[in-house]
Amino acid sequence: MELKNYFVASRFWLLLKLELFRSRRAIGMMLVITLGMLILFGLLLDIIVSDIRLVYDHHENYAASMMIGGFILSSLAFMDLSSSLRRSNYLTLPASTFEKFLSMWLLTSVGWVMLYTLVFWLYTVIVNPIAALLFGPITFQPFEPFGEYSVTVIQYYFVLQGIFLVAAAHFKGYVFAKTIFVLVLFTLIIGIVSYFLMRDSFLVDHECTAGHCEILDSIEAHTGWQIVKFLFWWTLAPLCWIVTYLGLKEKEV
Repeated sequence: MELKNYFVASRFWLLLKLELFRSRRAIGMMLVITLGMLILFGLLLDIIVSDIRLVYDHHENYAASMMIGGFILSSLAFMDLSSSLRRSNYLTLPASTFEKFLSMWLLTSVGWVMLYTLVFWLYTVIVNPIAALLFGPITFQPFEPFGEYSVTVIQYYFVLQGIFLVAAAHFKGYVFAKTIFVLVLFTLIIGIVSYFLMRDSFLVDHECTAGHCEILDSIEAHTGWQIVKFLFWWTLAPLCWIVTYLGLKEKEV
């Protein structure tokens, strides 16, 4: 089959602009709600109710808000498939399945990461001097969008985001809630199985201190754990993308 049946740059660009235009309100609302929650709970309430602190950084707030917001947006991808009327219109769009998948992947992964990181950086630039006036003894550290912590968070997001794209292509309605339920159930089952397989190791005498545990260190050094890490970083995301594409392809059939 010719390449144009899968990807045409001009056709893909029109589809990308269409999807971005249709998603502008959802993205705008997501940013407004997220920033409001960050100011109220992530900054003010956190400082007021927490113990005395001398340094405040935005690492945890960035990681949690960027991931949760991105996962919600990813679960809203292919929303037209949940409605019979809109589903027909979406499936008959003059674009290939690959272009539909690629446009949503770009918007919910690369697009979201770039947009939210920029917005969050601007938020910290504005908030830090104001917070310094309100809470004088506390030093508010600047947010580093290209720092090691931020890059690590983005790497985790790129891997995990694919799970929600799979759900968006296969579930019909309440995608985010259903995905969280499946993930919690899967984690619970894996945790129970792992406990029964390794309970003898956990029950032996071992030494654990702050940030260090002999058992966890031995697990991380095990060959099986190294294989799991490799599969997580290098196969989970591509597998999710393939399953998402096949799910869209199946819908068209």
